Amino acid sequence: MNILQFLLLSCAFASSAFANVYSLESTIPWAPTTPALVDQSTIFNGTYYLSDRSNAGVHVISLSDYTQRMIIGGFHTGLANGSASSELSGPNGLVVLPNRNELYVGDGDGSIKVISLLTNTIVANISTGFQTRADELDYDPMNQIVVVTNPSEHIPSVSIINATSRSVLGNISFPGAFTLEQPAFNPSDLKFYVSIPLSNFYLGGALAVLNITSLTVANTIPIPECLNAGIAFGARNQLFLGCSATQLSAFGFAASYVMDISTGTIVHNISGISGNDQVAYSSSTGWFYAAAFQNVLANGTEIPRVAVIASNGTVLQSIATDNSVAHSLAVDEQTGKLVIPVKARGILVYNRTGTATITVSSSISPISVTPTAKSDAPKQLFNLLFLVGVGLFWSVLWL
Repeated sequence: MNILQFLLLSCAFASSAFANVYSLESTIPWAPTTPALVDQSTIFNGTYYLSDRSNAGVHVISLSDYTQRMIIGGFHTGLANGSASSELSGPNGLVVLPNRNELYVGDGDGSIKVISLLTNTIVANISTGFQTRADELDYDPMNQIVVVTNPSEHIPSVSIINATSRSVLGNISFPGAFTLEQPAFNPSDLKFYVSIPLSNFYLGGALAVLNITSLTVANTIPIPECLNAGIAFGARNQLFLGCSATQLSAFGFAASYVMDISTGTIVHNISGISGNDQVAYSSSTGWFYAAAFQNVLANGTEIPRVAVIASNGTVLQSIATDNSVAHSLAVDEQTGKLVIPVKARGILVYNRTGTATITVSSSISPISVTPTAKSDAPKQLFNLLFLVGVGLFWSVLWL
């Protein structure tokens, strides 16, 4: 993306006119013991679930009366230098299996804890065969298959689980990858995709398309200059790609993308929204949500945000958050409520305020982003060395 494209996109966003689509409805008092050890969240049947490694449990919070009902414990507490470690402790990522009334949660010892949502108790423990954390997950409800990442292994891998038998069907490894981020199931083509932020083969990031039957990577889609973290599928083969904080240092700009997965083309560029972790899509609103908790300006100023983004790439609202706890978010499919944990304030519940009125300049069409041509050899070498350093950093720290 060149400077002219960046300025045109900035003008396009500046021409948008709309009222905020969310307003704060309630604040649930809560303070994490260790902010950096809070992980993913989700909502099901009016109940909010939040992983908290510092308390080795999943918070269960009712969105009808905004009270915490309990903490589901029983997770592994792995210590590094005397403190809970994101590489060895749980809980981590989580996913609801609606047709089974179950919550699958990644744990720090490489296992999956199966929680019954009828009793809020752990009813099964599924070992992936790995010793470091089972992290992020997604679910295919038609075939009842769960994919979970094992990103901290020497060779990052994913485990494929049959939810009916609660057994591991096998693993798929990713040689050359420094880590793995969010897996996502696409209901349009019935395939799983895995976010690869950085590998020896794809310095801007990539998406791996899985063949569950053969336990192989069927295809790999390069991502231009993103270092992608969270991903989420929307309608009609749209995929939101949340780019990471190191994108600005590595490539000189900050943005996230919407891709047409059927063609592998970037169809929308969301300028100024980067440093993402958990992202989501709500079919009830038709919007994407990005926890850009490490979002920064070009001068290094931190501006952590949760961005609410329309399917055409327009940012409908940008909500100020923090750069420690607010890498997690969840959206209620029934009501459209948005829930964000924030260190200094608690768990914030936002409700819809109405329908956005969006007017975007018709003279500026979406830009398909392609990798920037590198004619400056010294700069190219610097970027390459920088990315190698990022990869080494990423291989030992959680992002």
